[in-house]
Amino acid sequence: MEKNLNNILFINTGGGIGDALCYLPTLNYINENLKPKKLYYFSTDLGNFWFDTKLKEYRPNNLISVKSFPEHFGFRNHHSKISRDVIKNFEFDKFDLIIDNQTRLKNTLIYKKIPHKYYVSPCLNYLMSKPVTFMKKREIFAERIISYFNKLKKLNIKPNYNIKIPDNFLMEARKLIPNKNYVGFSITAGHPTRVKEINLNEIVKVASYFSDKFIPTFFIENKYQSVISEIEKNVENAYFPENQVSDEFKKPMLVTALGSFTKFNITIDNGISHMLSFSNNKNYIFFNNSSKKFQPMNNNSIIYDCSLYNSSIDKLSSKEIIKFIEDN
Repeated sequence: MEKNLNNILFINTGGGIGDALCYLPTLNYINENLKPKKLYYFSTDLGNFWFDTKLKEYRPNNLISVKSFPEHFGFRNHHSKISRDVIKNFEFDKFDLIIDNQTRLKNTLIYKKIPHKYYVSPCLNYLMSKPVTFMKKREIFAERIISYFNKLKKLNIKPNYNIKIPDNFLMEARKLIPNKNYVGFSITAGHPTRVKEINLNEIVKVASYFSDKFIPTFFIENKYQSVISEIEKNVENAYFPENQVSDEFKKPMLVTALGSFTKFNITIDNGISHMLSFSNNKNYIFFNNSSKKFQPMNNNSIIYDCSLYNSSIDKLSSKEIIKFIEDN
């Protein structure tokens, strides 16, 4: 593969904020090791374009959101007939490299028709890639593409979770969390069809346990009013810092900044867990047995994987949670 790549297309078929943040270490790796002039980013996020809106503070400087592809591009059979033509929306006739991080064969066959020089995909254990290589597909998203290039270039580079938190967000967070006497909690899941949440009664017990020494600090959107009310009634000194800021700071970057000032954070597999993974603080993340692919791969993330304990996250007790935290 050539050293100088002018343009790279990165395809993310996940659509949520958490999915976008999950791929940020891979985007960092691409920029640090492949050094493209322009990094085009396509996500099936229904036109939210997160890196242009709520995630603007996380966006790499050379990232350009692709807004010209059809909705749900790659998931419809008729897209195979038009995939060659999408290049007409760019000022060049082929991408130097397309990185397709998903594993569905139908999608890959569609994406691979986009004109390109090189192509990387974990589909069929990377056999659809050019240059071709073979290795077992990595289950965790954060290492799929990085492992391919590490093997190709004989490197041993880990995902990079270091970001610069803007000074204004750091200053605002420091006002809200002036010392290390706070413990962060993120306990709500945005996807209602998946079992991701710990029983609220058990969370109340955990928060009450730590409230003897720390202020339980909850990162919860206002739409979860019933959850907030339950916590306020049952947890002494429960604190909701995001309710005290102006609209300009009601963004994911504030959560990352707040998470960097707590003693530690307790979270489930949700979008906020990915915001906290960039906080450079200790985060205890509780994953259900079907969520391994979303796990962050930094040293500050302490993972409780229910599949290793023959358990389910909604069945976890406060005693199990507290013991895991105190043992790690």
